[in-house]
Amino acid sequence: MSIPYRLIAVLWLLTALATLFLMEPALANKFETISGGVNGSFRLKRAFIQDMLLFGGGGFLVAAVMAVVVPRTNAAFLNYANWKASAMVLAVIGSLLLVSYLFV
Repeated sequence: MSIPYRLIAVLWLLTALATLFLMEPALANKFETISGGVNGSFRLKRAFIQDMLLFGGGGFLVAAVMAVVVPRTNAAFLNYANWKASAMVLAVIGSLLLVSYLFV
């Protein structure tokens, strides 16, 4: 049974919009004030940056593994012929994010 591409696109768009509108107020209440710029404890800001680096690095490494596991079948990896180069670029970016996670 195949899922129609339009349904996938609509679900992806709804998820992206929900994430955009539901996440932003929570982060704004934690870190920002109207006139004072960025505000909040150093511990909270540091934990937020560490989480973003960890999830971003993990996501890039998963994408690098996917580029190797499903070569020539996913147009998101540079193109169908350059899956090796794409996997290397994604792995390097993911590794840099994870290394920076250790130094924050």
